[in-house]
Amino acid sequence: MGLHYAPERWGDLERAVAQMATELGFADGDACMRHFLSGAVDRAGIETLASYLTIGETYFFREPASFDALAKRILPGLIEQRRAMHGKYLRIWSAACSTGEEAYTMAILLDRLIPDIAGWNITILATDINPRSLRKAIEGVYGDWSFRGIDPEIRRTYFTPRGTRWEIIPRIRRMVSFAYHNLAEDLYPSVQNNTNAMDIIFCRNVLMYFSTGTARRVVSNLQHSLVDGGWLVAASVEGSSDLFQPLANIGLLDATIYRKTQSPPLVPFTLPPLPDMPLEAPLALLTVPPLPEPPPAVLVEDAPGPLDEALALYQRGENAAAIALLLGDPGLAGDGKALTLLARLYANEGRLDLAEECCRRALAVDRLTPERHYLLAMIRQEVGDPRGAAESLKRALFLDPDHILAHVALAGLAVADGKKSEARRCYRNALNLLSVRAQEETLPDGDGLTVGRLTEIVRVASAEVGA
Repeated sequence: MGLHYAPERWGDLERAVAQMATELGFADGDACMRHFLSGAVDRAGIETLASYLTIGETYFFREPASFDALAKRILPGLIEQRRAMHGKYLRIWSAACSTGEEAYTMAILLDRLIPDIAGWNITILATDINPRSLRKAIEGVYGDWSFRGIDPEIRRTYFTPRGTRWEIIPRIRRMVSFAYHNLAEDLYPSVQNNTNAMDIIFCRNVLMYFSTGTARRVVSNLQHSLVDGGWLVAASVEGSSDLFQPLANIGLLDATIYRKTQSPPLVPFTLPPLPDMPLEAPLALLTVPPLPEPPPAVLVEDAPGPLDEALALYQRGENAAAIALLLGDPGLAGDGKALTLLARLYANEGRLDLAEECCRRALAVDRLTPERHYLLAMIRQEVGDPRGAAESLKRALFLDPDHILAHVALAGLAVADGKKSEARRCYRNALNLLSVRAQEETLPDGDGLTVGRLTEIVRVASAEVGA
């Protein structure tokens, strides 16, 4: 999990272990930890540890200076910029969201700032490692302690009474998507888990759980997950400028906020016009031809080419360098694999128009590749085209009925469209396919996502729709 407790927090750790031992039926804390350190702990055991060791205490509009800075200095300009560009979208990530108050606070803030919000494509991704916290966040029901210090009018407007507690209204709940994510282990940014091209990222009161080395790696990954000029909101107790380099420390209304500086401009994307051929062929025409007889195998050790080098840069988060390398390859126009990687790179940089163009060009090279239809679906979903995303996902599944991530993505689209029965069916399909694979197996198109990790994600998501 990457968790690290400094000596001054050992008391917190001992109390958490003692509570875990009592509730799980161990004789004492020592026996409990011997069990978890025995080396026989599976993914479920890791999730259990996370449930006890990462319990976060949070509330709505926590650290008001941060939200004041967003409401008064950052969001108004960003909103007007997107209006002027005729691209009414915003992407926000609450990393380590705990029980959801932070993510819902951002949804409420945007609702108050954007009168025509129904016409915007708003993404608020909220992730956490603690399944218990995620379940509470998805439920969206809170006690009085979560509302301390906020304007009572906010609670009256955005919540409805439920006994002695308060439930977030459906319109605000639908603005937030919750998912399992481990900042210390999972790969990001990635279009596959929607952690790319973020305008604003919250990462508050979580870096304290990591060693300095792990915290630096997390901050580096978060920086790559931001668009140029994007904002990282940190906790006041974690605001070490050294830790957040090379982000710029921006002093706004006493808030602890950092900004990603401009990267070198991307190399212009110029390729010959697409050939005059339909890219969206009917499903019935997507027929796989019989395989020819393979030629005799010849063992040749090839030197690393532009694609291999670009892939290595992509895996290190050096997107601009990878893009420049691929665009300098004279064979790019006919290389479907290189075009697919270029599409991923542009998506990570927030250039979804270029990402879609590259993906379509890759499909023009070979439209029988499920990976490319799936990637196009992810891009279409990000640009606010759920119908187009669903079409591409169905094409991916026509070519590969066992494409697990396509089943999961279709379920997510069904949830957003209010089709819970369809979502349950898609989640069941995904879980059935996952159940016959090894937990440590890495999924195709998953950017390092394992079967075990996706299984937990799907279980949490399916619980939301009553599966």
